[in-house]
Amino acid sequence: MTDDELSAAAQTLHREWESPHMWPAIAAEIRASERTAAPVARYRYGSSFAWAAAALLVFATTATLMLTRDHVSREGAQEADSTERLLSDEALASLEDAEARYVAAIEALAAKAAPAVGMPTTPLAANLRERLLVIDAAIADCRAEIERNRFNAHLRRQLLSIYQEKRRTLEQILELEQHVS
Repeated sequence: MTDDELSAAAQTLHREWESPHMWPAIAAEIRASERTAAPVARYRYGSSFAWAAAALLVFATTATLMLTRDHVSREGAQEADSTERLLSDEALASLEDAEARYVAAIEALAAKAAPAVGMPTTPLAANLRERLLVIDAAIADCRAEIERNRFNAHLRRQLLSIYQEKRRTLEQILELEQHVS
């Protein structure tokens, strides 16, 4: 079908009819909506003003609480530093001493396992060697974080956990070497 044929077919479908009541009904609807729209507009203005006032009140209250909390926490931190700081330094020194002894013991164990780690004889030994490389990388990362925050007990526990995993892995390597030999 061409465009001309389609246009001719569309014109035959066009129909018109009389609707004398349609325009008066539309006009009546418009007038009715205009009468009810004015109070709604005033209500919306009042409602948005109330929301703005409530938001301002919440903002002011939050700002006041934050400023008060900062002031109180600064005072508390100064008091805590003066009384608990020495205990933290002593505890940190004791912890670092114990950590140094633990690391020395693990390094001694690593020295015993060094020949087996250097040349793995089985796929399991190669896997354990790779695990040691990952553990050493994790130890380096954790130590770097501890250097940034020396008093973080969570990082210290994490480092201890990594060292324990290294110890277990070295013990597995030594056991495997005894079984293979």
